[in-house]
Amino acid sequence: MASSGTSRSDSSAASPSPPFPARLVGFFRSLLSDRRVRGLLQLTLSVALLVWLVSRVGLDVLFDTLAGVSWKWYVPAFLLFLGNIFLRAYRWHLLVSALEQEVSYGRLVSLYFVGFFFNNFIPSGFGGDVVKVISLQQDQAPGAKALSSVIMDRLTGLIGSASIALVVLAWNRVQLWFVGSTIDLNLPPLIMVAIALISLGAPVGFLVLRMIDPLELVSKHLPVTRPITTRSGLQTFVRTIRRYPPNALIKALSVSIPFTIGLVAIQYAIAQALSIAVPFYLFSLFVPVIAIINVLPISFNGLGVREGVYQFLFVPVGVSSASAIAMSLAFYFLRVTAGLIGGLLYAVKNIDRIIQDK
Repeated sequence: MASSGTSRSDSSAASPSPPFPARLVGFFRSLLSDRRVRGLLQLTLSVALLVWLVSRVGLDVLFDTLAGVSWKWYVPAFLLFLGNIFLRAYRWHLLVSALEQEVSYGRLVSLYFVGFFFNNFIPSGFGGDVVKVISLQQDQAPGAKALSSVIMDRLTGLIGSASIALVVLAWNRVQLWFVGSTIDLNLPPLIMVAIALISLGAPVGFLVLRMIDPLELVSKHLPVTRPITTRSGLQTFVRTIRRYPPNALIKALSVSIPFTIGLVAIQYAIAQALSIAVPFYLFSLFVPVIAIINVLPISFNGLGVREGVYQFLFVPVGVSSASAIAMSLAFYFLRVTAGLIGGLLYAVKNIDRIIQDK
């Protein structure tokens, strides 16, 4: 009888197994927590998207478009790309210096090139940023400050791109009010909404985060979100935005404006190199969307997703699908070439370190 009672007690104390949907969610959550699995999924998604997009336009048509590139436009595009790296490094130098960290401008230029190199191998839109943070830590910069400077460098760049797009939209509206005529943007409503949301969302979201702590607010009113809002990485991100010195942010944003103009010029030069007729001002509207896609960790280094976004933006303004994909790949080749320079700098740095160790 005692054993029977014990058996009933044990069976009643045993917790019931979770339902199948909960077990399935738990399985995928544990699977996606593995970085190697996430990387493989991103690579698979990139290949699948590229194959699908290219199959729609024809591989021969895409090759013919890329083969007709004009080097008198493509070489200046590459030189502008290199110049923009030096501008980005200067912006980063301003942000690092604001945290009272002594890192030379030349070192940051080198790390930017090295970041492009590792972006070609690390399956994430932030792979190069991770390398830059680790490298700064090796230069004796505290981890939190290194991470803060890299995050703010990204954000001020996005806000600069958004600001240029807002200026173009505002100027278009001002012309309508005071001159009675305006530039015919001729964009589908969905694209205009995407541009407006991204262009407004970046600066407005930044200002809101500077004024209030959204994690504390959400956690207070929605306790169910606390497993997310209490994550250390997310809290560090918010603290970075809220505590960064305002004068450093203003200086960084002032550098982001010429950087964005350079980025617009690069996209325009690529279009000219491929004999694609797109008005210059449209690139200033499309750049914020492209910039967001370049950093999202959806696919491997943005491949596949970025080409789809180029089609989404440029086909409605009269660009063929093959030309839109060719523009995206031509821009990607610039990033890869900059990465090769970064790989050379990384190799030289390591060889020099080995010699010094001896």
